[in-house]
Amino acid sequence: MNDSVKNLEQGLDEQGLGEMNDTVHGDVVNITQGGAQNIDAQNVTIKQGGVQNVSAEAVTVKQGGILQAEGGSVSVVQGGILLARGDQVNLTAGGALGILASNVQVEAGGSQWMIAREKIAVDQGGAGVMITRNAEVNNSFVGLILAQNVTGNVRALFDTRAALVFGIAAGVVGGLVLSMRRR
Repeated sequence: MNDSVKNLEQGLDEQGLGEMNDTVHGDVVNITQGGAQNIDAQNVTIKQGGVQNVSAEAVTVKQGGILQAEGGSVSVVQGGILLARGDQVNLTAGGALGILASNVQVEAGGSQWMIAREKIAVDQGGAGVMITRNAEVNNSFVGLILAQNVTGNVRALFDTRAALVFGIAAGVVGGLVLSMRRR
């Protein structure tokens, strides 16, 4: 009896490893303390797990990670994501390398790159580069911010005007260096 249980567990383990290489399809996919390579579904929830690629209308990550997520709504709470693309991306107490969305909401988190068509709202977070039409930034730091409208209490290394002046100065210095090398 004990051998049959071991064989059943081994068969399930091998089946689970085989599924890791395939795409998981479904309307609702919930992963808790586990992982998958690819998921294509309507709603995906990941708790304390990890996924390589997700394509879904709604993606929710709690204390987990995703390499790449694409969907209508992407929400990450106490987790990390390499690249998030969607209409609405929410990041709470987490981090991302890049966010591309129509609207971005960040609370106590940050991203290297935040690019939004409409609005980025950051509260107690940060960004390396922020590009959007409207930025609402409170108690946060941004390396480079390019936006039509900026509101809130933001510390920026470069704003739109400073980036323009820096670009012109770098172009002039680069031109001088090139002209001196030719002589």
